[in-house]
Amino acid sequence: MGLLFTPIKIGKLEIKNRIVMPPMATGFGSEDGTVTERMLSYYEERAKGGAGLITVEFTGIERRGRSLPSQLMIDDNKYILGLRKLAKAINKHGAMASIQLQHSGIRASAKLTQIQPVGPSDFSAYPTGMGPAPRALTITEIKDLVLAFGEAARRAKEAGFNAIELHGTHSYLIDQFMSSRFNQRTDMYGGSVENRARFACEIIECVKERVGKDYPIIFRMTGDDYVEGGITLEDAKVSSGLLVRSGADCLHVSVGSSENMIPNPPMYVSPGCFLHLAEGIKKVVDVPIIGVGRINTPEFAEKVLEERKADFVAMGRALIADPYLPQKAKEGKLEEITPCIYCNQGCTTRILNGLDITCLVNPSVGREKKFQIVPTKMPKKVLIAGAGPAGLETAIIAKKRGHEVVLVEKENHLGGQLRCASRAPKKDVIEKLVNYFSKQVKKLGVKIYLGKYVTKEFVKEVKPDVIVVATGSTPLVPEMSGIKGKNVLLALEVLGGRKVIGDKVIVVGGGQVGLETADFLAESGKEVMVLEMLSEVGIDMSPKSKMFLMRRLSEENVKILVNRKVIEISNKEVRVDYFGKREEFICDAVVIATGSTPDRTLLKELEEIIPDLERIYVVGDCIEPRKAIEAIYEGASIAMAI
Repeated sequence: MGLLFTPIKIGKLEIKNRIVMPPMATGFGSEDGTVTERMLSYYEERAKGGAGLITVEFTGIERRGRSLPSQLMIDDNKYILGLRKLAKAINKHGAMASIQLQHSGIRASAKLTQIQPVGPSDFSAYPTGMGPAPRALTITEIKDLVLAFGEAARRAKEAGFNAIELHGTHSYLIDQFMSSRFNQRTDMYGGSVENRARFACEIIECVKERVGKDYPIIFRMTGDDYVEGGITLEDAKVSSGLLVRSGADCLHVSVGSSENMIPNPPMYVSPGCFLHLAEGIKKVVDVPIIGVGRINTPEFAEKVLEERKADFVAMGRALIADPYLPQKAKEGKLEEITPCIYCNQGCTTRILNGLDITCLVNPSVGREKKFQIVPTKMPKKVLIAGAGPAGLETAIIAKKRGHEVVLVEKENHLGGQLRCASRAPKKDVIEKLVNYFSKQVKKLGVKIYLGKYVTKEFVKEVKPDVIVVATGSTPLVPEMSGIKGKNVLLALEVLGGRKVIGDKVIVVGGGQVGLETADFLAESGKEVMVLEMLSEVGIDMSPKSKMFLMRRLSEENVKILVNRKVIEISNKEVRVDYFGKREEFICDAVVIATGSTPDRTLLKELEEIIPDLERIYVVGDCIEPRKAIEAIYEGASIAMAI
C-alpha cells in the first residue's frame, strides 16, 4: 500500500491518504434540513476509520432545488451551527471534511418544495412527479443562483469545512447546463461546450471570490453520460480545462445520467468500470483527479494509483460496508475488512424509495451508537442452529461480546443460501462475504459443527442457556401434475451444482432466484425460457441490479413470458394457463424457482424442552423468507440483546 497511504494536496490542503469517501445520500438529515445526531455518528464513524477526505452528502443551496425531504440545507446562516458540529466531528479524527453543494434543477421535488422546478430550458417531458413541469431560468435567475452557490460556499467555510465540492453530474442543475440533452438554450449559456460550461465556471469564480483563492474547490463532473445526446468524454475533456482555468482545484470524475441508473453500479458491473474516464481527464488537466466505479478493495485501489488512472480513489459503498477499511488496510489486516457486495439494497434502493440507508453487510449503519459492541456482564452459552447469514452474524457478534457460542450447520459448509447465490454469474463477490464470515467465526473461536442436525438430545448434551434458531427456509414447490418428474429440479439444486440434462430448459418463476438461475443456465449454453405468473419479473430486485441482469438475459436470448401460470409438467413440455387459454412449451428440463417457505422443524421439536431454556430466539428466513439484509440485521440485533 505504498501509494494509497501517501499524503497528497488539493491546492494547499494536505490529505493524509488517497482514500475519499464520496458524497452519498443517507436520509439521516432532518426534515428542516439540519444535521442530526444520527448523521453526526455516521460520519464520525467513517472519520475514525481512517479515510483521508470525507465529503458530506449533497447539500441544498436553494429551497426550490431540494429533492429529498431529508436533504441537508445551506441556504441560510441558521444552518452553520449544525454543519460546524459535523465538520468538527470529521476533523477531530484526522480526516479532512468537504461538503457537496447542490441544486437539483428540474429534478427538484415540486411536491416537496411547492415551487415550480427550474432548469436551463423548458422541459415538460421530464418526470418530476406531482407539480408543474420545469421551466427555463432567466438570465437574472442564473446570476442569482451563481451568487447562491457563492454564499453557500462562504457558509461552508465558516462552518469549518476544509473544502467544498460542486455537484456537476448525475443530471442535477449544473450538469443539466453542461448537457445538450437538457440545455437547448440559444444564448450565452447554450450551444457549444464552452457556453454550456459557462454556468459552472461562473459558480467556481464566484466561490473563489467569496472564500479566497486558497480555499479548495472540488468539482464533481460527468465523464460520459452513456446516453444519446449526452455528455461524451471528448466534451468532458474540453469542459475540464475550462473548469480548472476558472479555479477548480480537483476534479471528481463520475458517470452517467439519472435515467440510465449507471451511477453506483451493482455487482454485475466489473470493478473499476469508470476509471477510463478519470484517466482520460487526467491526461488533459494538471489538478488531482478522483476516480470512481466499484473500487472495491485496498489492493485494487493501490493498483489504480500505480497505473496513474487517478490520484485519489473514491470508495463509497465500501466505506458504508466497513468504515474501518482504511485503518485495517494500513495495518495489513485485509482479511478483517467486511466486503461490500454492491447489492444496492440497503443504500441506493432505499434512497430511491424515500427511505434512510442501511447496509446488508453492516447493520450498524445509521445505528452506530445502538450497535456498539459492548462486552456482556453475564456470559452465556449460546447454541445457534443454522450457519446462513443470520446464524453467522449472530455467532460473530455474540462471540465478540464474550458469550460462549456453539454453531451447528446441517450442511458440510457455512453460508447457507449465500453460497448458492454466489454461483450465479457475476455474483462471485458474495463468495467473498461467505469467506469473510467463515474466517471470522473460526478466528473468534466459535465452536462449529458441520454436517449435523440440532436435535433435542444434542440440546440436552450441550446445555445452552440460549438457543438461536436460524434454520432458514426450504424451496416452496407448487402442487401440480408432473412436479416430481425426473426432469424437474429446484433452482437451489442447479446453483448448488446439480447437472441439468438436455438443451432446452424452462425456469418456472421470474423472481430474482429464477432470473439468476436462467442466467446461470444460459451462460452454460442452454436454451432458456422463464415463465412467470405475475405481470412482471424481478419485482423483488433492486432497480439497478434488475436493469443489468435483464440486459444480460437479453444478450443471452433468454425468452421471458409473464402472466403464465404453470398447471402441468410432463417429461417433454410445460402446460400453462394464459388468461384462460392453454399454451404448451417444449423442453428437456424444468427448474422450479417459485419461492421458499420457513423451515420451522426444529422449533416444533424444541417445544417440549422450552421450559429448560432461558430463551429461544428465531431469526432470518425461518420467521419468513426474505433477503439476507433482513437476516443479518436480525442476527446482529439478537446478538446485542443476549
